[in-house]
Amino acid sequence: MYEVVLAHQVDFETWRNAARHYVQAGVVPESVVWRVAATEQDQPWTPCALPQGLEPAQPAFNLSRRFVGALGQAIQVCDPQRFAVLYRILYRLEHEALDLTNIQDPDLQWLRCSIGQVKADTFRFRDIFSAFSAQRSEHLLHDVPEHYILEANAHYCMQRNARPWRVVTPYRRMEWTGNGIRFAVGTDRAAEDDSVVWQADGVGVWRGYVRSVWPPHLGDVTSASSLTRLGALAMDCRACGLWHAASRTVFGEGAAQASIMLVGEQPGDQEDRQGRPFVGPAGQVLDDALQEAGLHRDQLYITNAVKHFHFIWNGTRRLHQKPEAEHIAACRVWLEAERTAVKPKLLVMLGATAAHSILQKPTTISRTRSRIFPLEDGTQGLVTVHPSYLLRLPDEASKQREYARFVEDLRMAASYVAQ
Repeated sequence: MYEVVLAHQVDFETWRNAARHYVQAGVVPESVVWRVAATEQDQPWTPCALPQGLEPAQPAFNLSRRFVGALGQAIQVCDPQRFAVLYRILYRLEHEALDLTNIQDPDLQWLRCSIGQVKADTFRFRDIFSAFSAQRSEHLLHDVPEHYILEANAHYCMQRNARPWRVVTPYRRMEWTGNGIRFAVGTDRAAEDDSVVWQADGVGVWRGYVRSVWPPHLGDVTSASSLTRLGALAMDCRACGLWHAASRTVFGEGAAQASIMLVGEQPGDQEDRQGRPFVGPAGQVLDDALQEAGLHRDQLYITNAVKHFHFIWNGTRRLHQKPEAEHIAACRVWLEAERTAVKPKLLVMLGATAAHSILQKPTTISRTRSRIFPLEDGTQGLVTVHPSYLLRLPDEASKQREYARFVEDLRMAASYVAQ
């Protein structure tokens, strides 16, 4: 018998290395025992010498990235047999030519069912996390998650709430300090031991956890039942390359059934840091103009055509770059989903990028500005400048003149929805 000790419940790295090692050597599933370390003194598995005759007889096998992702999702299910079942699937793939399209196979049925349970629990957890007030620093979750999904949602939680927070569940504690993620034992084990030791991300016993969930599918987006669910899905968006450099997805916020929906260009530096739209200098200009126009931000829905910050580095500063057509097209699915969910009476396009996304063609602001016109879905549209345009004007007289025009455009919006 061969024993494999995993560092923790979702130690996918150790499981994968051990599984490859023994599958290559032809070790049958019944000969491998899997368990999770009970204490920090339990050392996780490392490659070991095999008896003569069991040395790897064939080169390492390759799996598709999609299938490896499926295994990483299934390892999060709360089933003590999951490590053994996943190993058996790999062994059968390599030595018994397992047909992955066989929907009647018990192991593959288990795999699909496990992934479904993890996915449903992930959405439930994200809905609850998103519902907490941003001012609360600690989220106590007693009945969720049902599965081992907390680590895989660490990146999502950092994106969704940039302020420091802590999530406490029975099996794990997770804390975002504003600079890094830390993990500790959950409330069940903490009750037995008052000395809760935090470990940093990627250090010691917490190494190797699954670091992401999965990019959303179009079907998930179109079937989302609420803005909260849409926002949760958008945190994992990989539709274009902007997510690599940006800190987080910045989704829309505001009234779920707002009469007016404001659409800007993309997040800026402060929005990327805080995870909220229009909180930087342009956001302050917008807030002032809305107040003068008799509109209240909490009664509107505010979003951007592009959800990730597009920038280049200039020393230690991040300089804004205009989104490209591919970024606008990739993000359109989110904007359309927001429009469907909010059902605004009037859509206000702030700047050329927003107009390009909504009208699906390059638009000259001076030709379309300051008039209300029908859109294809039956709502009405209004094009005006982006608040950042006002900040870039060279002289004070121009700024005052254009700011007054901007306020008038917003007053036109307010008058229209008041009819």
